[in-house]
Amino acid sequence: MNLQMVSFRIFSDSNVIAEKIASCWYDQAQRAARDKRMFSVVLSGGTTASLVYRHLAKYKPMSPMIWKWVHIFWADERCVPPEHKESNYLNIQRTFLSDIQIPMKNIHRIRGENEPFGECLRYEKEITDHLLHKSGDHKLFDWVLLGVGADGHTASIFPGQEFLLGTQDLCVVVTHPVTGKKRITLTPYALNLSDRVTYNVIGLDKAVKVSDLISEKSRSNRFPTGYVEGEWFLDYDAASRLKFS
Repeated sequence: MNLQMVSFRIFSDSNVIAEKIASCWYDQAQRAARDKRMFSVVLSGGTTASLVYRHLAKYKPMSPMIWKWVHIFWADERCVPPEHKESNYLNIQRTFLSDIQIPMKNIHRIRGENEPFGECLRYEKEITDHLLHKSGDHKLFDWVLLGVGADGHTASIFPGQEFLLGTQDLCVVVTHPVTGKKRITLTPYALNLSDRVTYNVIGLDKAVKVSDLISEKSRSNRFPTGYVEGEWFLDYDAASRLKFS
């Protein structure tokens, strides 16, 4: 793929990326509140994302009248209780949600403590019900924030799970290929029904994968991330293998 066809930005380090994403979030939330419309964001887990959430928590003085228009969803969740150390919800709650004044009804978590297949159906209904309240908008979400694993996975969509790529279900139950544990994840179909998708990727260990995914479309289709179109926010290390022509 020609690099000019892909939207990506390169930053000096992960802290600068996190500050930029947090600033964009704040601006978009302000505009949504001014226009009296919902601003729906999908969050993911991981240490890179946690830095973004810590920067978002700095906006805790932001008026509750703004936060009431923000709705938060999860890209994926492990099938564990919300207080479990591996819970994506717990991570985001500790680093971000506990510091802001957002209505509880605007926090749409995946209930990892529930029976997975029943919870998957429940969460899909919660997403579609939310869409009904977004007047005149056929997109599920306004902004999706994702990371990329060293194996090319995003959310909990892993290599070898090709059955997910063609489904029009919004979320599915998957099995982690290494641990064998169950997870619930949004599908490529659901993630692509978004106004904006942003990949936040840092580190030398991701450089080869980033090059595969951004530079060569025919090869990137080997990886789940290649099926969810989005912009890329990279630090110098993650971008170090990109070839500019």
